[in-house]
Amino acid sequence: MSPPAEDQHQTDAAPHCTGCKSSSPAVANCFSCTALLCANCVIAHQLMVAFEGHHVTNLGQGKVENKEVGQPQLGGSIDAIRKMVKDSKKKLNELQKTIKSVDYSSSRLTSQYDKAIGEVNETFNFYTSMLAERKMEVTKEIDKLYSTKQVALSVFGQKIHESTDKIEQMVTFTEKLLQSASTKDVLLFQTSLETRMLHLITSMPQLDLANTVQLEFISNFQAIQVGVRNQFGYIKSGSETGVSLAKQPPISRPITMQSSNLSSTHQTYNQLTNSVMSGLTASTSPVPNLITGAGAVSRDLANPLASLDFQNNYMAFAQGDTSYGHQTSPLEILENLSLLASGSSMGNSSSDMLATITNSVPLTMGPTASLATPVPSAPIVYPPKAQIRRQKMIYHCKFGEFGILEGQFTEPSGVAVTEDNEIIVADTNNHRIQVFDKEGNFKFQFGEVGKRDGQLLYPNRVAVVASSGDIVVTERSPTHQVQIFTKFGHFIRKFGADILQHPRGVTTDCWGRIIVVECKVMRVVIFDMMGNVLNKFSCSRYLEFPNGVVVNDQMEIFISDNRAHCVKVFDYQGNYLRQIGGEGVSNFPIGVGLTASGEITIADNHNNFNLTVFSQAGQLLGALESKVKHAQCFDVALMKDGSIVLASKDYRLYIYRYVKIPNLSL
Repeated sequence: MSPPAEDQHQTDAAPHCTGCKSSSPAVANCFSCTALLCANCVIAHQLMVAFEGHHVTNLGQGKVENKEVGQPQLGGSIDAIRKMVKDSKKKLNELQKTIKSVDYSSSRLTSQYDKAIGEVNETFNFYTSMLAERKMEVTKEIDKLYSTKQVALSVFGQKIHESTDKIEQMVTFTEKLLQSASTKDVLLFQTSLETRMLHLITSMPQLDLANTVQLEFISNFQAIQVGVRNQFGYIKSGSETGVSLAKQPPISRPITMQSSNLSSTHQTYNQLTNSVMSGLTASTSPVPNLITGAGAVSRDLANPLASLDFQNNYMAFAQGDTSYGHQTSPLEILENLSLLASGSSMGNSSSDMLATITNSVPLTMGPTASLATPVPSAPIVYPPKAQIRRQKMIYHCKFGEFGILEGQFTEPSGVAVTEDNEIIVADTNNHRIQVFDKEGNFKFQFGEVGKRDGQLLYPNRVAVVASSGDIVVTERSPTHQVQIFTKFGHFIRKFGADILQHPRGVTTDCWGRIIVVECKVMRVVIFDMMGNVLNKFSCSRYLEFPNGVVVNDQMEIFISDNRAHCVKVFDYQGNYLRQIGGEGVSNFPIGVGLTASGEITIADNHNNFNLTVFSQAGQLLGALESKVKHAQCFDVALMKDGSIVLASKDYRLYIYRYVKIPNLSL
């Protein structure tokens, strides 16, 4: 009896065993043998040692599905296998491309290695040539000194011999005279003999033999070792940690301190009322208290966003009989919105805060309510240089010398002063920050060469956060970033490497924001203390070579421009406002400062070290100059006691004190 047609079709379509000569239907597949197996072959694979390790997969489920579903299900399985083969080929192509990329990367790495080794050899050869040149110079100088001293010794010896011969002749003549002449005749020659002998004795040549024979070469092996390690070059391998050869442990004050609360935005800033310069009118412009009364405290701490206004208007609020107001800028709104986005607890829900912001209505309009771009002020005409009478000033303290030890510098390119009149110095080529008291006595240092947290690489400018005493450090290329340390030198955070390019000046405002001005790209970048960029704008239309920056409590930025011979003023939105100083009054400024009474000081080193004082509107108030000339100067910083710190290229810092400024003779 023959089977039904449908069963016969399924039997013919069923796969047969290819692992043996029987035509039994296949029930499994061996991936190691690449063969279909019948039941007997499966048992053989399980029992025989020859098939140990073979991967056998059962085909029974597929067969059951074929009986239940029919032929279309078998076709679907074949399509899946074909898709798997296609995906495998695609993956294989990717792997082959990856292999080619690996081979190319290996070749590239080899070429980079050869190039790096070539650069090292070239640097070594350059160092060797410079050392050979310096050796030749020093040898020539030593030879010259040796010849000069040798000639001096020879001349001195010859003159000594001549004097000895003359004195011996005089002594011999006198002895013969005493033997052959009478006493009366000897007494007749006494005066002339004494005069002659006195002349011979007094005319003898004089030479400091101890100074003449002093000829030595003083080597500073420690400075050479550190200098070579710091300046020979560094390895850039694409990772965060660079390879550094110099490992000097930082020296910092081991004091336990509580971490500063960076989120506190309600601190009253009391400006000092004493003028830093005698003879200038002392004026105060304190910032109004942002909080008055316990009710205001609880309300503002619960929701600091309630007083924000997106149109930069002056907001006034009343709490009982007391009122308070403050001017809100878009930067402050951004800062508070960033707090909102981070989910900080402020007493109300996020939706309530946003509703409060968007529904806020300005109650009182202040003078800065307009959003129109401010029109720059017309330049002030200053008197000619010859008509400006500068008062002399002298430095009362200087400290520092070349070296790598405590209190020594290789390039003191940045200086700042704390609220306690501590002097912070960026020792660039020693890759560290040094701290001194107001008398120039060394206190402590921190930082070491490297790119890890707490390490420094060519720090060039420093600033101090007035409220917390934190120290802000900028680094020039290759890291071009900002690092923040506590006032004791403990690392907090770093940021800005992906934003900054050529940081040249840095300062902080009374709200704890960090303002960095960049040279070459002529740009200003404003950060908060967490490293978020609040704003950045280009000043290339107005700046030529910025090198210093300060800000006031009206959110105005004062930037000294070395090549433009003046200070340019901008607001926080990047609008150009006015110019202070100019050629003939402030030539080639090296820095700008803001006194405690609100005057703007421009320091320059043209002919002498000069300090010119202006009002914030640009009116000339006074002018001073040093009694001595200085080498090239790096940076200046104002102290609270009426002094200015000057960092000079001669590896020293000078502290000048202002003297009374008389009225200008114009």
